[in-house]
Amino acid sequence: MEQKQPQVSKMYWVIMSVLVLIIVAGTAFGYGKWWGQPDIPVIKAIDDFDMQEVTGQPYQFSQHNGKVRLVSFIFTRCPDVCPPTTQIMSEIQDELKNEGLFGTDVELVTISFDPENDTPEALKEYAAKFNADFSGWQYLTGTPDQIKEALARFGVGALKQENGLYIHTMKTFLVDKNQNLRKMYGMAGDMDTEEILADMKALAKE
Repeated sequence: MEQKQPQVSKMYWVIMSVLVLIIVAGTAFGYGKWWGQPDIPVIKAIDDFDMQEVTGQPYQFSQHNGKVRLVSFIFTRCPDVCPPTTQIMSEIQDELKNEGLFGTDVELVTISFDPENDTPEALKEYAAKFNADFSGWQYLTGTPDQIKEALARFGVGALKQENGLYIHTMKTFLVDKNQNLRKMYGMAGDMDTEEILADMKALAKE
């Protein structure tokens, strides 16, 4: 019996060490969840750019710092991904209103890269179809140079075809309060509404 005591003692300390590691890991995980610390790394800083709101007011991206922004690039004559993407953003708008975050802590931004057809009037009509609230959802247009600059800031490509439609990058972007790109999502069916809302709320708490 005495010869077995060292084995029992060794096993005891192995079990205790494992339990300590589990407790430490669980505490760290719980701490992050409790304090709302998101695991959303900074991808890059977004340089400033200027555009124009459909209301006629000038828009400068940096002037909206202090708010988390979900940014999409569309054109209103898009036959496929743009309308369902905008519909999802409309649903996100409603959820953010329910949370009391819309327009105060978070904003939605929709940028058109088709200035020839997407006049402020055309964008207003498009926005109305999705019940866009301009108090927290900006629809932007601009000169070709301004649009080119905005596209470059996010690394978005938009190539006009002979039929007047565009082939474009199918990404949606999450920008934090300090103008840092934090996450990229797809468009339309590649957007997870619950994931996006969780990320936006997490960044709003930073």
